[in-house]
Amino acid sequence: MEHSGPASLRGAAPASGQGAPGAIGRRNRRPDRAPLTADQRRVVESPAPALCLLAGAGSGKTRVLVERTARRILDGSAGADHTLVVTFTRSAAAELRTRLAATGVPTAFPPGRSPTPPSGVRVGTLHQVALSMLRRHAADHLARTPVILTRRARLVADSAGDPEVALLAGSEISWAKARCLGPDDYVRAAIDPGRLPEAQAVAVGAAYRSYQKSLARRGVIDLDDVLLRAGELLETDRAFADAMAWRYRHLAVDEFQDVNPAQFRVVLALAREGGDLLAVGDPNQAIYGWNGSDPHLLDTLPDQVDGMVVVHMMENHRSSPEIVAAGSAVLGPGRVGALRSSRPPGTRPRLWSYPDEATEAGGIATMLSQWSLDGRPWSDMAVLARTNHRLAVVRTHLERRGIPCRPAPTSDPGRDAAAGVGPPGDHRPDPDLEADTDAVHLVTFHRAKGLEWRAVWVAGLEDGTVPVRQAATRAQRDEECRLLYVAVTRAADELCCSWSRSAMSAGDRPVPRRPSPWIERLAPYCEETTHVPASPATACPVDGSPAAPGGMPGAEDPASAPDRWLARFRATLGAGAPPGAPGPVTPALPPRSRPPREHGPTA
Repeated sequence: MEHSGPASLRGAAPASGQGAPGAIGRRNRRPDRAPLTADQRRVVESPAPALCLLAGAGSGKTRVLVERTARRILDGSAGADHTLVVTFTRSAAAELRTRLAATGVPTAFPPGRSPTPPSGVRVGTLHQVALSMLRRHAADHLARTPVILTRRARLVADSAGDPEVALLAGSEISWAKARCLGPDDYVRAAIDPGRLPEAQAVAVGAAYRSYQKSLARRGVIDLDDVLLRAGELLETDRAFADAMAWRYRHLAVDEFQDVNPAQFRVVLALAREGGDLLAVGDPNQAIYGWNGSDPHLLDTLPDQVDGMVVVHMMENHRSSPEIVAAGSAVLGPGRVGALRSSRPPGTRPRLWSYPDEATEAGGIATMLSQWSLDGRPWSDMAVLARTNHRLAVVRTHLERRGIPCRPAPTSDPGRDAAAGVGPPGDHRPDPDLEADTDAVHLVTFHRAKGLEWRAVWVAGLEDGTVPVRQAATRAQRDEECRLLYVAVTRAADELCCSWSRSAMSAGDRPVPRRPSPWIERLAPYCEETTHVPASPATACPVDGSPAAPGGMPGAEDPASAPDRWLARFRATLGAGAPPGAPGPVTPALPPRSRPPREHGPTA
């Protein structure tokens, strides 16, 4: 979800007709007061009941969803009690509810376990809505209310038998149900695209079949079944489907690019008759295919809903033109210029190559310290990485320097399952990052979705990490590419990217690593590439032989004298400027190509 708030960025003028990001590093919870842009106003004021909004990163699509919903209710073209706004996490739903309430629109609180819909605009997740439908249907037919299995790991393990199969089965069963696949169909679907080897797919399929029988014996369903059961009811019980379509006759769905087939079936059942649907999405930010979502469903939606009008918003109000150009370049040839920035020119992103992960983490700490000395609050900064392992390395070095930092929180699947708000293992962001703590945020690429910061360092851009080694198919690699795009476009003013030339193996030997294949796309849009040389203690020869023993002569612990250490670093660069800091440039100019430098921030 994107944010386009009223406050201008510190040190940067807001774009014409549009406030630049205000609440960086969190979702904005304040009313939007900046004037709408022409593109935004066209969507908000469109009389078409069915709209498919394709909106790029930072375009303010969540604001548009809120203001269009409010406009329709306030002018009488939609009723509050018959309006449903759907998103995918509780935190995102809470934000939408707050922003809608700020417009003066009556907004309903979540209904809990009651089958009776609350009054006002209903805002929630698709799982919440589907579960309330099942309870409504049970109440109407004097039937037993569905019992949800909230913690299924033990039952999955018992069904699998083999511990190794059990490790796969939990996520694979969720993926299969998201794709509306039974055990037999799952095996074929897992083998054909190379998702799993045949033997593993067959074993998981058997565990899936046994698991479903165990659910039936216990008289329970799991959270993934909630959407499947709701979809089946809407397709087979015509009277119930008509009642639900009447109740939720005005429907808006955010982040539609991440809808899975089970969710798509429910949405279509509600929207097909009346054709009153606002679908908001960005195909370039579809990053949950591994969890069952299908970005192609957004492409097919206009053919499924009569009279649906497709509109675009491709103006980014968050990031500088240089960052927007770099992000677009990551997606591949021909993408630069499709998304444009409304902000004035800034500085080009910077790219760093380090001898190892530890030196990289030390360099990150140096740059964060410099940004802080330049007046940026810690909470305006973030370090993003593909894996939690890389963030742990960075966190160690930040804490050693005394830099306050906070890792992204871990959601409680059991709590979410009990509330009926999302599948166990759902890795969508549910951030505590909104807390008013002045600390650097350490966030994985997936959890960074929907958030933004003024200064961002994207770390760990090595082949095998970005993309991950498990990304074997073309679709999986394309999703990894979009995931990097999401990470890059979280930055508003400053963007640094880095990779390390070696990593420690399980035997504590340095192993050479190559940069991510997408560095080649990114590098021409960066100011320059800085190669930080290896010290004798960390050097990793190309042939993979062990590093030289001993430490670096004259090394000083930065934690013991951070000011002297940072002063030496700045003196090395000369004039105290950030490494490679350019003057304003225009992204319309051809990408510049410079030879790599041989110095930079190090630990």
